[in-house]
Amino acid sequence: MTSSRPSSRSRLLSMSLTALVVAVVGFGIDSLKDETEPAAAPAATTVAAEEEATAVDELASEIAISGSSTVFPIVQLQAERFEEIAPGVAISVDNPGSGDGAQLFCRGEVQITNASRLLKPEEVALCEESGIEFIEIRRAVDGITLVTSPANTEIDCVSFNDLYALISSEAQGFESWADANELTAEWGGTQFPEGLELDVFGPGEESGTFDSFGEIVIEAVADGDTGLDTSGRDFVETIRADYSSSPNDNTILEGISSSSHSIGWVGFAFAMEAAEAGDAKLLQVAVEDDGTCVTPTEETIGDLVFPVARFLYTYVNAAEAAEDEAVEAFVDYMLSDEGLAAVSEVGYVDLNGTDSARAKTVWAVRLTGQGQWSED
Repeated sequence: MTSSRPSSRSRLLSMSLTALVVAVVGFGIDSLKDETEPAAAPAATTVAAEEEATAVDELASEIAISGSSTVFPIVQLQAERFEEIAPGVAISVDNPGSGDGAQLFCRGEVQITNASRLLKPEEVALCEESGIEFIEIRRAVDGITLVTSPANTEIDCVSFNDLYALISSEAQGFESWADANELTAEWGGTQFPEGLELDVFGPGEESGTFDSFGEIVIEAVADGDTGLDTSGRDFVETIRADYSSSPNDNTILEGISSSSHSIGWVGFAFAMEAAEAGDAKLLQVAVEDDGTCVTPTEETIGDLVFPVARFLYTYVNAAEAAEDEAVEAFVDYMLSDEGLAAVSEVGYVDLNGTDSARAKTVWAVRLTGQGQWSED
């Protein structure tokens, strides 16, 4: 639970009927829909029919938030700042991982959950079984950052194919970087130096970062998207089980720092903080073996040039938002200019103007279900 501190500010800026109608009409609700049709949005007149919200400093409630450890720093900072203007609202923010958070959310145990990926079909089905409608809000851009020890001067860039050879389940049992050479030789790929012990660190299966890394990197190789001929052999789509996993990004980074030729993956904000402290080295990443090596930066991630860039999300229980003014006010705050400042302050990358406007409109009209966001 974050701390509560008094403030002279007494009222959160709320959206008026005029602003809501401008947002819906000006942006166009049809533009929110991609190939998958989302649930119907409530009429603007229904959304805006409520009277002016209770003064924020008069609200009294408890809000439980769970989910992604990657999104956690953003929401934790937003919760702390919101409590300053709403001292009667106690917000607890937990970070067991996207998967565990989705389970809690879809069982109705928390009002809000965060995810470093879209909800999976089975998670959506669980919400449906529990009668929970959700509002899916894109929050920020992150780059899954490949990290090694600062002592590792031999490796500066890895391709998706390299990562497959080191981290996929075909690499099970590999104890040195050179153990991957027989595998990479099959496609004329990288030959790693001898004598470099390989220690792999990363998030566990409860983590959205685990899922995203597997989907973006390992599955891309298996699907033939990285320059390899996949017709002559079978490629796996799974990550090796014999690596050191943790739900805590800082624990992962401690492990990476402790091994001179380690490799691991975490969210960009955590990786940058460790690199700036001298405890980690960020690796460049290329999709193909002869491709361009891209350094993870705010610019390359924000422009989606960095190959392992991905979006971050928050899911809000629609009924809770309708029934509890504190939940509604907190989400309003998260999407306000002041609230959104937390994204860059903790080291992540702001959405572009189009996605930011769409996120605000999705929330303004309480658009429920999936289909308004594409990961492509």
